[in-house]
Amino acid sequence: MSTYTALGIMSGSSLDGLDLAFCEFTKEKNRWTFGIKTADTLPYPEEWKMLLQESIYASGEKLLENDVSYGKFLGEKVREFLDKNHLRPDIIALHGHTVFHQPEKGFSLQLGSGQAIAIATGIKTVSNFRDKDIQLGGQGAPLVPIGDKLLFAEYDYCVNFGGIANISFEQNGQRLGYDVCAANQLLNHLSRQMGLAYDKNGETASLGKLNKTLFDELNKVDFCQKSYPKSLSNEQVRELFLPILDKSPALLEDKLYTSVKHIACQINKATDSSSEKKILLTGGGAHNAFLVEAVRRECPQSVLTPEPQIIDFKEALIFAFMGILRKNGNVNCLASATGARRDSSTGVIFLP
Repeated sequence: MSTYTALGIMSGSSLDGLDLAFCEFTKEKNRWTFGIKTADTLPYPEEWKMLLQESIYASGEKLLENDVSYGKFLGEKVREFLDKNHLRPDIIALHGHTVFHQPEKGFSLQLGSGQAIAIATGIKTVSNFRDKDIQLGGQGAPLVPIGDKLLFAEYDYCVNFGGIANISFEQNGQRLGYDVCAANQLLNHLSRQMGLAYDKNGETASLGKLNKTLFDELNKVDFCQKSYPKSLSNEQVRELFLPILDKSPALLEDKLYTSVKHIACQINKATDSSSEKKILLTGGGAHNAFLVEAVRRECPQSVLTPEPQIIDFKEALIFAFMGILRKNGNVNCLASATGARRDSSTGVIFLP
C-alpha cells in the first residue's frame, strides 16, 4: 500500500474563483482511493479577473509577463493556504488558466508559471499538462478521464458542467471522453446582461420558454455535429455560440431557458438510452437546480449529484491525482480520450 498527498489547483473559464484542494491518495493492489482533506475556493480580486480575461488580446511580451506574475500570485495564495492549514503536500499540480487552446495548430496556452509556484512554496510543482499530448497528435483535452476511470469507476458517465461541459465513459474496454458543448459560459454570458455573475439555481431560466429557432441554431453548430475525439476552446465558444445568442431577438429568460435545454439535449445525445446506467454531474453547473432537472428530464439514466465538496473540487482533485501519477512516471493522459498516438505521462515538473 502506498499513500501520497498532493495539492490540486484549478481555474476554470468562468473565472468564478481559484480552487485549491489538498488530497490524499492511496494505492492498494492496483486500486486507488482518495480523500479531499481540505479545500477552498478563493474569489479573484477584480484586477486579476480583468487581467486573465484580457490576456487573449495581449502581446507576446505581455503574455510572458502575465504568466510569471500569475504564477507568483498563485504561489502566494498556495503558500498562505498551506501555512494556514499546516500542510505540506508531496507535490503541487496546476492546471493553469487557459488563454488559447488550438490543438489543430499544435498549441494550448495556460497561464501560471509552475517554476514561480515551486520557488514560492518550496514544493515540487507540475504544470503544462496539455502540450505533450498535443505533440503526440492529440487534442490535449479532456484530461480528467484518467481520474474518472481510476477514482469514479462506479459511474457509467462522468459529466462536468464548467464553462464547457465534458463527458467521459467506458466503451469496449477503453475510456473515452470529449467536450460536449458550451455550458456555464452560455448561461453566465446571458446572466451578465442582467447585471448578475450567474443565474442562481436557474431561477431566471425557469421563467422562460423554449425558443425553437434558437434551440435549433445552437444544436446545429458545427462542433456539436463532430464526432469525438474533440475539444472546445474558449475562443470557439466566443466565435460559434455567443453570436447566436446575441443576435436572437428572444427574451433574455427565453434565451436562458433555451440554452439550458440545449445543454441537456447535448448530454442526452452523448449518452446511450439505458435506464440502468448512472450519470455523475459535477462542476459549478451541478449547483444549478434547473439545469440538473433539465438533464434528468432529458436523460433516461439515473442522474446523480455527489456531495458539494466533490461537485466543487472534482477537477482540482483530478489534477492533484494527475500530479501524483506524473511524479511516479505513470500514465495520466489517455489517448482514447484525446486522440493522441499513445497514452502518456504528461506535465512538466519544476523543482524549487
